[in-house]
Amino acid sequence: GRCRRGAGMTNRPTNETIAHFIYNEAALVDAGRYDEWLDLFVEEAIYWLPLSPNQNDHRGEQSIACEDKMLLNVRIKRLKGPRAYSNQPPAKCLHVLQAPSIEEAEQHRFITRAPFFYVESRGDAQFFLAGRVMHRLRIEQGVLRIVEKRVDLINADAALPPIFLFP
Repeated sequence: GRCRRGAGMTNRPTNETIAHFIYNEAALVDAGRYDEWLDLFVEEAIYWLPLSPNQNDHRGEQSIACEDKMLLNVRIKRLKGPRAYSNQPPAKCLHVLQAPSIEEAEQHRFITRAPFFYVESRGDAQFFLAGRVMHRLRIEQGVLRIVEKRVDLINADAALPPIFLFP
């Protein structure tokens, strides 16, 4: 079956189930359902935008962003708060993903990669990002969860505009 929050999984998920999970993760951000999105991450999860595709460790080098679940939660609270003046008008986004390839698959751990196109807009302004997204997933208490989300932008070394949401 589909991998939804609360839906237990007894066997290895199918490639279709894993792809649906990846698409759903992006759709939650696009819909502004940030609390549900954050629930997809394990407690020790990392959301990482490296400066270079050659980076192998988020701790040893400078990154565009590297946030653990606590920092993601702080950012979400700030986005939802009435005093988020820097986010006025509120930012909106849209993810367009190619079908994810499953690069590694064990019984309870998976690594996927997918090319993506991301648009973020605020008022009359919008900008576009493109790259590849890697998800490191595991089954925890019968559901797929995100251990690491790595977003490699094709122009990560360029001067980028402020990114308010989550590519």
